[in-house]
Amino acid sequence: MFTRLVRAAAPFALLLAAPALGQSADPPVTPADLRRHIDQLASDAFQGRAPATEGERLTIAYISEQLRARGVEPAGENGGWFQPVRLVERVPGTNRTSWTGARRPVQIAADELILLGREASETIANAPVIFAGHGARLPDRGIDQLAGANFQGAVALILLQGPQGVPGFPSLAERMRTLSEAGAVAVIAIVDQSVPFPVVARTFARGTTRLDSTAVPRVAGAMPLAAAQRLIAAAGGNLERLLNDQPGSSFRSVALNATASIEGTTTVQRYTSNNVIGRLRGSGSTNQSLLYLAHWDHFGTCRPEGEADRICNGAVDNASGVAALIEIAGRLSRQPRPARDILFLATTAEETGLLGAEYFAAHPVVPAASIAAAVNLDTIAIHPAGEPVAVLGRGVPALDRVIDETVREMGRRLDGDDEANAFVQRQDGWKLTQVGIPSVMVGGSFSNMALLQAFLGGNYHQPADQPGPTLQLDGAAEDTSLMVALGRRLADPAVYQRPAPAAAASN
Repeated sequence: MFTRLVRAAAPFALLLAAPALGQSADPPVTPADLRRHIDQLASDAFQGRAPATEGERLTIAYISEQLRARGVEPAGENGGWFQPVRLVERVPGTNRTSWTGARRPVQIAADELILLGREASETIANAPVIFAGHGARLPDRGIDQLAGANFQGAVALILLQGPQGVPGFPSLAERMRTLSEAGAVAVIAIVDQSVPFPVVARTFARGTTRLDSTAVPRVAGAMPLAAAQRLIAAAGGNLERLLNDQPGSSFRSVALNATASIEGTTTVQRYTSNNVIGRLRGSGSTNQSLLYLAHWDHFGTCRPEGEADRICNGAVDNASGVAALIEIAGRLSRQPRPARDILFLATTAEETGLLGAEYFAAHPVVPAASIAAAVNLDTIAIHPAGEPVAVLGRGVPALDRVIDETVREMGRRLDGDDEANAFVQRQDGWKLTQVGIPSVMVGGSFSNMALLQAFLGGNYHQPADQPGPTLQLDGAAEDTSLMVALGRRLADPAVYQRPAPAAAASN
C-alpha cells in the first residue's frame, strides 16, 4: 500500500494524502485507449512523422491538442507548447586530398576515405597530423588522451570504436566534438578489421544530423586501418607501437611527421523542428517536477518512388510511446493531483541521435536539478500482458526501490536479469542521465528479448511497422497503467526524494 512507504513519524496529513494503489481512482488503461492515438499518429496522413515536414506539423498539433484536452498546460518557449530545436543535416559531396609522410607523398585512394564538411565548401592546407588514440577525455577517470600535442589547426586520427568493457565511454560524435573544441580542423576515424570499411562509408554517405549548436570539426571522416598504417609508417611511425607503448589511461597524443591537405564539398541543410512540452501543475509548492517523455518522430517517406509502400509509419516506434504519454497525462490530471508538477515531453529527432532529448537536457524548461526523475516511453507495443517488468537505468537506490515496490503492488513481476541495459544508451533518457537527471524505462517490452529481437529484426524502421487490429497492445496497456501508478508515487515527495546530484549522475 502507498502508506507503507511513508515514515512512521510522517504527519497524519501526509498519510491521508498518499492513496493506496488498490484504492486509486485511476481506471486501467485499455488497448482501445492507446489504439485510437496510434491509429492517428501512425496513419499515412501523418506521413511517417519526419521532422520539418507536414507530418511534423500534424503530429505536434495532435499531441498538444490531446494534452490540452486532458488539463495539461503549455510549457514550451514563450508560453506555448513548443521548444524549437535547430538541426543541421550534412551529406558528403566530393573531396580531394593529399598526404605526406616525412615530406614524401602518401597515396590514399578515393575509396579509402569518406569525408563530411561542416560547411558546403571546406579547404584545409598543409595541416599537421596527430594520432590521438581514441580521442577521449574523461577527467573523472584520470584520462586525457589529447594531452601531449597541440591540436590547433591539426588533422587528428582516432580509433573509430571505443575500448570494450568501459562503461560510459564517449561516442564517436562526442570524441569528435572534444577534438574540435581543442582546435582540430579535421578528425578522421580509423576503421579496424572488425567493421567492414564499406559499411562505415555507406553510413557516412547517408549523412549525419546534429544539433546546429554542436561543435564539429571543419571536416569529419573515416579511413580503413590499412590506409592509416601506411600513412603512419611513411611518417616514420608504427601504429601498433603507438598504441602499445602507452597503454590504457596513460596514452598521450603523438604528433606525426605528416601533413594533410583537404578540399571537399558537402550538402548542408539547416532546419528547425520542435519538442512538445506540457505541464500538469502539482497540488503542492515543491518547485520540483516529474518528467515523462516519448519521442514523436520517425522516418517519413522512407522508400523510393515505385515501391508499393513508401511510408515508415512508426506505429510501435514510437506512436505507442506517445499514446501512452497522452493517456498517462489524462489519468494523472484527475484529482487528487500529486504534489510535484509533472512535465510531459514529446521529443523530436530521436531517430537521428536522441537530438531533441539532448537539446532539452541542455535547455530544460525548469532547472535540471529540480527534475526528480524521468520516465521514458519507447517501443512499448510488442508484448502480451503478463510479461515481467524490465528496468533500464537502474543505479539510483531511492528510485529503484519505488519502482520495485510499485511493480509488486500492481501484481507484476520484476525481470530477473539486466539484459535490457544493453539498450540504455540508445534511448532518450540517456541524454538526461548525462546531465544528472535520474532516468529510467520500465515495462515488459525489454524483458522478453526474443520478442524484442524479432521486432528489431523485422518491422523495426520498416514500412511494416503499421497500425491496425493485429498490433499487440495488451502489454502496452498494462505497462501504461503501471506508469500511472509509478508516477503518482514519484511525484509525491513523501514517497520519493531525488538523491544528491552526484549520486544521480552515477546511474
